[in-house]
This record gives sequence, structure tokens and C-alpha cells, in this order.
Amino acid sequence: MANDTAIRFGFGKNWESFVDSHFSQERVELAMQSMRDLLGVDNLVGRTFLDIGSGSGLFSLAAVGLGADRVVSFDFDADSVRTTDRLRSLANVEPARWQVLRGSVLDPEFMASLAPADIVYSWGVLHHTGDLWTAVDAAAAKVKPGGLLALSIYNKVDRRFAGSNLWLAIKRTYVHSPLPVKWLMEGAYVANFIVRHLITFRNPFRIIAAYRNERSRGMSFWHDVRDWVGGYPYEVATAGEMFCYLHQKHGLQLENMTTTHSVGCNEFVFSRPMCTREER
Repeated sequence: MANDTAIRFGFGKNWESFVDSHFSQERVELAMQSMRDLLGVDNLVGRTFLDIGSGSGLFSLAAVGLGADRVVSFDFDADSVRTTDRLRSLANVEPARWQVLRGSVLDPEFMASLAPADIVYSWGVLHHTGDLWTAVDAAAAKVKPGGLLALSIYNKVDRRFAGSNLWLAIKRTYVHSPLPVKWLMEGAYVANFIVRHLITFRNPFRIIAAYRNERSRGMSFWHDVRDWVGGYPYEVATAGEMFCYLHQKHGLQLENMTTTHSVGCNEFVFSRPMCTREER
């Protein structure tokens, strides 16, 4: 899916705003539990952790809290890099244990400078690069033998209404619009969210309140709205496409997968075997 990547959503500014207004130790604890559940581990002691697209830095901090020996975080967005480094400083973690860098997963020279890791983590990031499959290749290449690759990628939905193509058009419109139009688009999304849940006899305000706990994944409701409505570049893949690509091209084995029928994210955890079939 081709994207005009010259104009992008301000992911880093959104993350910076979230940390300014909502960061807490409770959020860190929730992020740690989320990572345990996703990876199927109790801790990361003895493991290295590479966070591709660190955003706020919350999940890098969670990796530190779970005992990772070394964490390397990087992001393309300078505001995200600054926010991640701010969390590192607040947590009083030495740079020797948690390194924060600015770089692009699409930059071969930068990626070659990074050591392979036991855990390569990129949640909700690679579909915003403007070149999804190249980004997936670069991330997969950094998984050590016996290591894990954790991804979440927007699901491809071929529906005329509320499908992936419609959302691509909405997001492209958002990033090219002046601020008042962006506010109107955010408000329209929230109004639709509330009405859609009310007419199906669900309580939208309970769902919004749940962003304080297990639904948050390091995001408040309004920050999540902005990230979703404005999140451009935007690419998608079905769960089957992602599985086949990583299994057939990179030889990775699927360990865990959570799929959706909506335009939200499919989540994957793949492992790299200690040796190939030929080596066995």
C-alpha cells in the first residue's frame, strides 16, 4: 500500500502528552503484566530486549522492570526518543543497561549497527513506517536464535464501510487538515463510538474508564483516539499473510497469536529456532 510519508501523524508528540498527563507506577505494572502475558514468561532475566519504535518508552521500562539484562530502544520520531529517554532518567536506569537511540527500522546502516536481541518487540509500529514488509524483514533479522519476535499489526479488512481503505483515506485527510478540522474528526469519532455502543446495549463510558487498567496498553482514551484517527502512514496485513511471510521467508515459528475481525491489531509472538533443518 503506497503512502505519502512526507506528512506524518505526530506520534511522538502524542506520546509525550500522554506521559505528561497520565504516567504512573500503576501504568508500569500494567505494562509489565501485559508483556508477561504476551510473551508467556515470568521475567526477562538474562535476556536482551530491542524495542523497535519505543513511543513513550513505557514498554522498554517494563522490560527493565522484568529484569532484562540490556534494553535498547529506538524510534524515528525525535519526540518519542526524548520521551523515552526522560522515562529512563526518571527510573534512574543507567544508559549502559538501557540505551535510547534515534533511528529508523528502514535504515539498513542503522539496523546493522544494532546487536541481535533475545526479545525483539514492536507493538503497533511497523504498519506506520510507510514500508511495512521491509520493516518486518528488518525486525525479524534482529531476533537471536532461540529468541522471540513480538509484533502487533493492523488487520486488513476488505469492507466497503469501515474497512481498511476507508480508514486510510480518513487518516490521510486528518494529517493534511488544519487543527480545527482535526478536532472535528476526533469529536466525530468519539460521538460515533458512544452511539455505536449505546445502540448495541453496551456501556461506552465503562469502556472508556477501563483505559485506566487492562485496556490501556500504555494509552489514555483521548490519546488513543488521536493515535487511531490520525495514525498515518497506515498499512495493513491479514493474520494469515503475516504468519506465512514470517514463517516461509524467515523460518520463524508461531508461538502465540491473537486475532481480530475488526481493523484493530492482530498480535503475534514468533520464535527463531536454535538451528535450521539443514543444521539439524
